[in-house]
Amino acid sequence: MNTSSTLALAAVLAFALTGCDRLKGPDPASGTTVAAAPATTADSPPADVETPVRPEAVESTAGIDWEAARRDMASVPSDDRGAGAFQIQSGAEAAPVPVLLPTGIVVPQSAEGGVKFQLMSDGYFATYPGVDYDIVVNGSNEVVGARESSAVSTDTEPTFEATASGAQVAFSRYGADYLIEFECKNSSGEAPTCIGEDEALEIARKLVIAGTR
Repeated sequence: MNTSSTLALAAVLAFALTGCDRLKGPDPASGTTVAAAPATTADSPPADVETPVRPEAVESTAGIDWEAARRDMASVPSDDRGAGAFQIQSGAEAAPVPVLLPTGIVVPQSAEGGVKFQLMSDGYFATYPGVDYDIVVNGSNEVVGARESSAVSTDTEPTFEATASGAQVAFSRYGADYLIEFECKNSSGEAPTCIGEDEALEIARKLVIAGTR
C-alpha cells in the first residue's frame, strides 16, 4: 500500500471513531442520569392543595316538634291566627315547618300587591307591605351556620340586628328557624332607622301559629 493510501485509510478510521464517541450514551460510572418530566395536565391541581369546602344549607336532622305546634295552635282562636287575606293549608299540603305570622299588622290600602304568602321547599315566607317598612317573615327547616344540623331542637329568644336595608330578628321554635326582615322604604344614609329594636322585638313576640301538620 502506498503512502497516500495509508493516510486516507487513517483519516477514515479517525472519523468513524469520533462518530462512535458522539453516539455513545452517558457513562454509568459517572452517575449521570436523565430524569423524565412528570406528566401533568392543565386541569390537575397540585397534590398538596386542598379543595375548599363551602358551607351549605342543610336540612335539620333534629326534626320538627309537630305535636307542640298542634297543641299551641289549638289554644289560639282562629280569628287571631294572623292569616288575614290568605288561607294556610294543613295536613299533607302544609308547609314543612309550622307557620308563624304577625298579628295586628295594618296594611295600607294603597300598598301594591297586598299581603303575600308563598310555600317553599324548605319552609315559607310571607310579606306585609307597610308605610315606613315592609315586613317579610321567613320560616325554614334548613340551618346555615346558626347551629349544627344535628343539634337538639330548642327554642331560642328573638335577637335583633340592624342591616343595610333596615333590621332583622331571628329565633328558633319547634325545631325550625325563623327570620323577620324589616325593609325600610324612605330611609337615606348608611344606617336606615325606620324601626327600632323594641318595636321589632315586639312584633316578633306577637307572632302566632297559623298553620301546622
